[in-house]
Amino acid sequence: MDTHKEEWEKSYLNHDNFVFYPHEEVIRFVSRYIVKRTGLNQFQTIHTHNTIPKILDVGCGIGRHIIYCFQIGLDPYGIDLSHEAIKTAHKWTSDLDLPNYENHIRRGDIQNIPWESEYFHYAISHGVLDSMYFDVAKRAIKEIARILKENSLFYLDLVSGDDSNHAREFAGEEIVKTQHEKGTVQMYYNYSKILELIDNCFSIVEMNLIRNENVLTGNYHSRYHLVLKKV
Repeated sequence: MDTHKEEWEKSYLNHDNFVFYPHEEVIRFVSRYIVKRTGLNQFQTIHTHNTIPKILDVGCGIGRHIIYCFQIGLDPYGIDLSHEAIKTAHKWTSDLDLPNYENHIRRGDIQNIPWESEYFHYAISHGVLDSMYFDVAKRAIKEIARILKENSLFYLDLVSGDDSNHAREFAGEEIVKTQHEKGTVQMYYNYSKILELIDNCFSIVEMNLIRNENVLTGNYHSRYHLVLKKV
């Protein structure tokens, strides 16, 4: 199956995806369901696990969410298709003295995640599952469900056809032609396609459609932000 690995390597070599700060919706998910920062060095535990929760970033890039999760006391892991991304993530986490970073952050295909079944308490995935063909995303969803414990939560986001160039219910695929992520896949989602994606693996806990509009030009784009529970 074509995962467009070469295009992603080029994207990271060009530093197109060198993002250094955690996404605000990932922070919201972690703060609401796992642990919330309440002071400079104070944290409120939300989860009910007896051990430090293991959390997997699916498509971790250079490691921004791994570092964020480590800093708030979680046990973070990551996987990404790109050698360049993982090399940079290893360098960054090594510089910050994160323990076991080479075992925790691995290069691999999310259709075949290299950890045992029910290993993780949580998973997150930002801007990943809509950057691949739909059949690849469906296989990845099954893998994510496999490595999560029963009733575990999974945050992800997906691009919507609700933008300046498409109809809201558009759910097709395109090859990116702009310089950023050029040559990679952009898969658009609507509600029915999301249901088909998660199939019998997850139930929906939260589902929000957030629109970002440029008031000066009128151009806009939208993303679905979801919290899913393994069934």
